[in-house]
Amino acid sequence: MLIDLIVARPMGLAGTVLGTAAFIVASPFTLLSGTFLQSGRRLVVYPAKFTFTRGLGDFPGYMEDYQIVEE
Repeated sequence: MLIDLIVARPMGLAGTVLGTAAFIVASPFTLLSGTFLQSGRRLVVYPAKFTFTRGLGDFPGYMEDYQIVEE
């Protein structure tokens, strides 16, 4: 739990911020290719849920509840 609090949560926050920036930059291209929602989930939603919604010290299977829909 301590490693999660000191290492994983700050890295998750950094990943969320960087993923959001990458999503903003890539969004015109993802709109053209039809992968806008999928890239938004992968770059913004998953890192945010990893950082803010999982229990402290709970690592295994944090992405198993989510379904990736190929559109």
